[in-house]
Amino acid sequence: MNRESCIARIKDARANLKELLQDCDLPQIETMLRNADMELHWALWNLGVHLPLRHEAEYGRSAQRTNK
Repeated sequence: MNRESCIARIKDARANLKELLQDCDLPQIETMLRNADMELHWALWNLGVHLPLRHEAEYGRSAQRTNK
């Protein structure tokens, strides 16, 4: 797989995770999804993709929730 294809697939996986996070109401599962997204974020970082240092900065307001 070439670099560009790898980057595209990782970005797609992250988009799917972010969609799952919006509908998640289980704190333990939400934590696991955020951890998976963090690992994919760092994979992109190591492939040379320019990203914010903290992966949470990319979520935006709609995906940032607090479990009550």
